[in-house]
Amino acid sequence: MLVLTAWFFCRPVIVLHYSADARRPVAYFLNDNDEITRGQLLPGQTLRFHTPMFPGRDRWIEISVPFASRDGVDIRPPYSRVDVYIDATGRIGRTEAKYQFFDRF
Repeated sequence: MLVLTAWFFCRPVIVLHYSADARRPVAYFLNDNDEITRGQLLPGQTLRFHTPMFPGRDRWIEISVPFASRDGVDIRPPYSRVDVYIDATGRIGRTEAKYQFFDRF
């Protein structure tokens, strides 16, 4: 059981960060190989999305904020952790990809 729990939490992660200076929520779409997750981020909120431990070479993920700015970012392996920062205006300000195993945490 411990091994399965560790396996679950050691998968690569994508983290969305929304600015604490924002005045209203922002909607986001996370398209993971045509499996779409829609949601809303509140000002100052951070969300984590775990991805498969061993993604295929053709795997892709797209994150967008369509109603605020129509910004989007494409993410392709390899990565260990990707941080996507959304500024107070709802635009994707920067994206940081990390590749070392311990960067996931």
